[in-house]
Amino acid sequence: MGQAESTKQNRDLRNSMESFRMSVALGTNGKSEPSTQTLTHCRVCGGPVDFAWTVREMMIGTRDSFDYYECRDCGCLQIGRIPLDLDRYYDDVYYTKSQRLHRLRPGGLFGLRRRWTRLRLLESGFARAVSGRRYARFEWFRRTGTGLSDKILDVGCGSGRLLRRLYVEGFERLTGIDARLENGLQGADGLDFGCISLEDHRGCYRLVMSHHSFEHMEDPVRGFAAFARLVEPGGTLLLRLPIADCWARRHYGANWVQIDAPRHLHLHTRRSIKILAEHAGFRVAHVADDSGPFQIWGSELYRRDITLEQAGRGGRREVSLLDRLSARVRARKLSRRGSGDQACFYLQREPGHEGGEGIEGGEGASEST
Repeated sequence: MGQAESTKQNRDLRNSMESFRMSVALGTNGKSEPSTQTLTHCRVCGGPVDFAWTVREMMIGTRDSFDYYECRDCGCLQIGRIPLDLDRYYDDVYYTKSQRLHRLRPGGLFGLRRRWTRLRLLESGFARAVSGRRYARFEWFRRTGTGLSDKILDVGCGSGRLLRRLYVEGFERLTGIDARLENGLQGADGLDFGCISLEDHRGCYRLVMSHHSFEHMEDPVRGFAAFARLVEPGGTLLLRLPIADCWARRHYGANWVQIDAPRHLHLHTRRSIKILAEHAGFRVAHVADDSGPFQIWGSELYRRDITLEQAGRGGRREVSLLDRLSARVRARKLSRRGSGDQACFYLQREPGHEGGEGIEGGEGASEST
């Protein structure tokens, strides 16, 4: 593609997004009624959408059907209508409600764990070699320059298991928020939890993390505006999520396990994340493929009309050890090629950019039926 053609495409996309933003400002007043709306334009960039698939709910096993659409411009795969009764698809079998929690002992016995963590945070081959597999071998914190005393926010913290682990590792200023937070989730000195939405939370953090929660948000544009407000200038947004520009999505189609209808409202692409990030004042500093074998064995289960609830933990009731090992090998090959179905985005907040800017709203992408 020539430079002139690329420049024209970027200009056309900006014009489309500006037109979309103006239609939102003039037409919707920031309000949405998901039960009576049909998707006509992308909620990310305002581009035209095409029907992709009808997808069934297959985690819990209701087998309810939901239509998904794909944006022609940014590639984002998104649910057509957001159910008003979405909470009922997060019942007691949802995985965050069955996680085992660690006993809280900050920094470990006599603070030895904290000292060990400081060593693993160093920029050295030895530190990486002894970091283990958790937290991407501590790469999340090395790459973002996050230390034990820096303020960290986990958006969509679920059961709080990740933050509790970090607390034991020696991190000292941790906050977790989740609009569906379990009642009575216990914190500690330096570890706080709040039952509040991303948009309503206030604070300023060196590192804001969103581990597989952003795809559950109804309005990705407002979500990024809130991220920009919470990340301090020069700080980082660590965004981990399934991505639609992957082999598994192309191979399995409506049976791709990560669609996870209707909980995953938006399955983003690298392009759609870049669009959202730049409009909110973030720079894409790095993207790492962190996908695993679930994309294969989970999708194979759906292809066989077997729900995750039927298959049991790790699919062990239905997936043989040999098949799990084969899926692991295949997933590693996909990851090396950058074709896996999950990615970790390191998005740096640009100093001098006012947080909360970007396209206003996202609900204007729908029309009443």
